Amino acid sequence: MALSNWDKKAQATFAKILEVVPEPMRDAMQPQLIAMIEGKAKGAQVTDAIIEKLVREDLPEPQKSVIMGALGMSSAAPPAREPAAAAQISWQGESEQMVEKIMGVIPEMLRGAVRPKLLDFIATKAGPGGSVTENMVVDAIKEMKPPEPFFSQIMTLLAAGSGVDLSKADAILARYKGKQEALLSLLHEVQREYSHLPKPVLNKVSEVLSIPLSAVYRIATSYPAFSLGPKKKHLVRVCDGVACHLKDSGQVYDELSKKAGGAFTLEKGRCIGCCGLEPMVSIDGECGDARWAQEKITQL
Repeated sequence: MALSNWDKKAQATFAKILEVVPEPMRDAMQPQLIAMIEGKAKGAQVTDAIIEKLVREDLPEPQKSVIMGALGMSSAAPPAREPAAAAQISWQGESEQMVEKIMGVIPEMLRGAVRPKLLDFIATKAGPGGSVTENMVVDAIKEMKPPEPFFSQIMTLLAAGSGVDLSKADAILARYKGKQEALLSLLHEVQREYSHLPKPVLNKVSEVLSIPLSAVYRIATSYPAFSLGPKKKHLVRVCDGVACHLKDSGQVYDELSKKAGGAFTLEKGRCIGCCGLEPMVSIDGECGDARWAQEKITQL
């Protein structure tokens, strides 16, 4: 692209800037940067001073700090350090490993600026002395939203690490894009496809429907038909409707939990529709009373 109204020093400075722009973004960023710089010049010849002024005043972080460092401009960002709040939080599950996976996607030249910013987002979500969960990391990266193509690459990487095939979810989500009112129907389809509601899919549901992830989880955990974890070979559901609850369904649940081994998913549910010998239990869709359930579990 011709830079006819640029002096030679400005052209050399611009070439340095392009060198630090990640290659996947370079073709898209080059015309945008030229337009911004020439707009800053307001018709005058583009000089080194105009480019430096634009970098200082108009570029967002973390790109600003990275470019200032590459050009040797004064007051460049100091070496990155973890925020004090992040150093005090504890990590649950795979949350810390998720952060390292995210950093692996970000180009090395940008990591020094991106990491502390991401940790600040995460620390804010965890709160003072709080524990960081995987969902907090996902929420933080979605709110921070690094530029493309890195954001999409990060979300794909996190989903792949979970072992969930998101291509099935993509086909379902394509039919519901923009239809927030159809959230329940969408979740039912996801449940039928995966036999439960995987966390990476719920993250995509939140993104595609523009519904807060907390609201999606609230719906997903409010209905006994939905499950956040994969079902095991046998599903045992203890009725906890009013009649069964009054006849100690909680005690039945505790007793069955001692007998139900690794092949059983045991859960409480609202009325399962086979009243008569409360408290009632359903095993793989077949109903009976508590004594029947104990014998059935022993046989399976």
